[in-house]
Amino acid sequence: MKIEQMIAANRADCSGCAACANICPRNAIAMRRDVEGFAYPAIIRERCVACGKCDATCPALNFRKKFPERFPKVFAAINPNEKIRRHSSSGGVFTALSEIVLRGGGIVFGAGFDKNFRVIHTSARTSDELENLRGSKYVQSEIGDVYRQVKVALNSTLRGGVLFSGTPCQCAGLKNFLGGKPENLLTVDIVCHGTPSPALWEKYIGEFTHAHEVTRVNFRSKRRGWSISHMEINFADQGHYLRPLNQDVYGKIFLSGLSERPSCHACKFKFPSVQSDLTLGDAWGVQRFAPELFDNRGTSLVLVHTELGGKFLSHAGLIGREVKFFDATANNPCLVMPSVADPRREQFFAHAAQIPDTVAVMQNYFQQDDAELKRQVANYRQQILAQKFFELAEHYMR
Repeated sequence: MKIEQMIAANRADCSGCAACANICPRNAIAMRRDVEGFAYPAIIRERCVACGKCDATCPALNFRKKFPERFPKVFAAINPNEKIRRHSSSGGVFTALSEIVLRGGGIVFGAGFDKNFRVIHTSARTSDELENLRGSKYVQSEIGDVYRQVKVALNSTLRGGVLFSGTPCQCAGLKNFLGGKPENLLTVDIVCHGTPSPALWEKYIGEFTHAHEVTRVNFRSKRRGWSISHMEINFADQGHYLRPLNQDVYGKIFLSGLSERPSCHACKFKFPSVQSDLTLGDAWGVQRFAPELFDNRGTSLVLVHTELGGKFLSHAGLIGREVKFFDATANNPCLVMPSVADPRREQFFAHAAQIPDTVAVMQNYFQQDDAELKRQVANYRQQILAQKFFELAEHYMR
């Protein structure tokens, strides 16, 4: 299979989107974790009939870079329902869009927690179920057979259609699995910094669940405002853990580029090669380009890529205004460029594989503070962003 050859040649080409596993008519592909804790397709030989559907569906194997005719419209927006915005990572736009679908009798798919706080893709048919899908999850979610579930829902009599939310590579996986974009499907991706290893997350949260009955996890708590993200973990005894994300061991490892999947550092699905109707993120820097929408309670950034996306956004009942693409991108570079790996990444995962106490390894790297290394990584990021800006400007000024 070409997929196996691709992964053998360069593991960074596989995003783990699971389109191949979902499309296989014989269930001959299993998503199995490697030593870093990331899932990759594994062919079950006794079931495989070499039909080639997996190769034909793989977004990486069939990738073609395409530029849209123009830059997308970009908006800074907030949900007028303050309760919803308070419990959202940014401005509450995802909930507003989802409620349109749910009110119409449709179904929403996105990343949520299971009972053990593993991150999985699941569905919501009610506002109560939607709560589990709300908010950022800085872990690569397990797709399972969700693409198949989406297809069944699309072919049913759901009046409200389907909203699928995921990372850009997951939206690409769904689109290739379906063989196109049905009219009753709204796809929403995120401004993705990268997806950390599920195995690392499970070790980290396990430290809490061994000592407490965990009732809620929030990667982006606003208990102390939106501008500085906090990791918050709530316990049944009314206690809680609260740390700024960049001072939490898991959060700092993620933000430094140590824990992400190899494909995140070579992502193919940033703008202009977007696969979704809408892109959602945080409107970082909004106090400079739309100050009337900044109150430190969360503001969303919304990029509109299709007519369908624009239609949904216009019916979402949001407060906001259009902003310039480059103003938004300057403060959200992951719109156009992959995340940058920390130079110690391979060493970190090697140590994590060798030492049973993975959290202790994370703590060790968490405590390291190399100012020169930070400066080099920051400079490299700026170089890549400048190259991306130049590429976009050169194309659209022709």
